Amino acid sequence: MLRLSCHILSRSNIVATVRATPRRTLHNPHATTPVQQLSATNIITARTMSSSTSTAGPGNVHPLASSAFSTSGESGLYDRARPSYPPEALSHIFTALHCSSSTKSNTNDTGINIIELGAGTGIFSRLLLSPPQDIPKPPSISKFLAVEPAVGMRQGFTTSLQKLNIPVGSTGVTGTEVVQVVNGSFTDIPVPEAWADAIIIAQAFHWSHPNYESTLSSFARVLRPHAPLILLWNLEDRSLPEIHPWVPKIRDAYEAHEVGTPQYRHMWWKKIFELPEFEQFFDKEYQFEEVKRVLPTTVDGVVERVLSKSYITALSANDKQAVEEKVRDVVENEKKVWIDEGKGVFEYPYATDLYVIRRKA
Repeated sequence: MLRLSCHILSRSNIVATVRATPRRTLHNPHATTPVQQLSATNIITARTMSSSTSTAGPGNVHPLASSAFSTSGESGLYDRARPSYPPEALSHIFTALHCSSSTKSNTNDTGINIIELGAGTGIFSRLLLSPPQDIPKPPSISKFLAVEPAVGMRQGFTTSLQKLNIPVGSTGVTGTEVVQVVNGSFTDIPVPEAWADAIIIAQAFHWSHPNYESTLSSFARVLRPHAPLILLWNLEDRSLPEIHPWVPKIRDAYEAHEVGTPQYRHMWWKKIFELPEFEQFFDKEYQFEEVKRVLPTTVDGVVERVLSKSYITALSANDKQAVEEKVRDVVENEKKVWIDEGKGVFEYPYATDLYVIRRKA
């Protein structure tokens, strides 16, 4: 299994590190091309904070964060429809966390402090706190603080973790429970300065648009030196239309309803690499990893995945029905790669993108 190196920040190790781990790219955002990039030789077979280009609510929280996602979070739709993350990505994240733990100045600490922003219903949190048996374990965790602006999502978070017998508090860093879930946003993180040994944002950082400057400053305040900022996204993979022709067609159908909302696929969030705040607070070389996989699904599963999207949840009942009918028609009539045709189970291709960025000393 591939590993991310603790020596990503050492320029002398950049080329050797990349050669040791194909599929990884080390980026210099101020250059016109990546520092080094290798194509894959063995390709192996995520939610909402801050403001958009339009209006924003208190704490720069996008309106959809407290409406559509609160609805889908409380109803169980979001948790039911959204996929978890692949073990390969989780293994890389654990390596980054171990690296962070090894650079702490206080070796007497009982564990590391992790902040997950836009934690939603805890899809990634559960994977981190109760990982699969076949991958290396994360370092000991002293406190895991889930920050989530949508009340319905916070309720879903607590319920889902309690089903795993993981106690969840709501008083923050002073609470007795290791896992805490609190209200907050990218620019309203209720912890002291340099408290965090890592920030993790799964399926959410694109919602920082366009408040990148204040968001980066907020992250820099709470991260200790050398601590990682870890960003990851799951995205339906439309890159193989000859194998999965229904995927690009349904994406075209539902993406028509985005109406300017920030979405990862637009890559607007990458403007952060051009900002003075990024240059001031973060190392310019960052690490990128892509994992491709297929998941089992059904027609109903695809429909629910679409309906869990913020801008679809926010549509009128008639418009949502029209989207659902279109998606069903496409999936039912296009070619599929069957896993069990008798049970209606087929492949759903996904790509998971992972970025590891580190706070400067």
